[in-house]
Amino acid sequence: MDDGTAARQIHEAFTQLMRWAHRGDVRRMLLESTAETLSANDITLLRAITAHGPVRISDLASWQGVDKSTLTPQVRRLEDRDLVVRQGDPGDRRASLMTVTDHGRRRLDAMDRAGEDLFGRALDGWSDDDRRHLATLMQRLAAGLAVVPHESVLRTRQTT
Repeated sequence: MDDGTAARQIHEAFTQLMRWAHRGDVRRMLLESTAETLSANDITLLRAITAHGPVRISDLASWQGVDKSTLTPQVRRLEDRDLVVRQGDPGDRRASLMTVTDHGRRRLDAMDRAGEDLFGRALDGWSDDDRRHLATLMQRLAAGLAVVPHESVLRTRQTT
């Protein structure tokens, strides 16, 4: 199989997975009750604050490649739902730091358990070796995809 054929097959499979993941019933299974109240962007933002918090909104905006003004309403939605809390930055009184609340952490834990359960059922009947191999390749693909758009943006900025 040449690189073009493999890339095409991977793209087709990825497109099918994206369609599957956006189905309402699958979204509810993956995200539990959070699916009804938070957007995919809200969940991504909540995960970023959980992983990197306490963190400035400006750093989150930079990480997502958007303006801070775009992120502010999303952060406010998370605050309104008691998923994150804003605290003053001791290093800069003009800035604030976002931290996940215990409630936010519990919601993420519930989503993670639901997702693990769903994928566990989907992989039922697969050998342990196949599961481990898929996990390794998926993690490698995700890490590679995380870099590709960023590199493209950097190249575009350097040429303009």
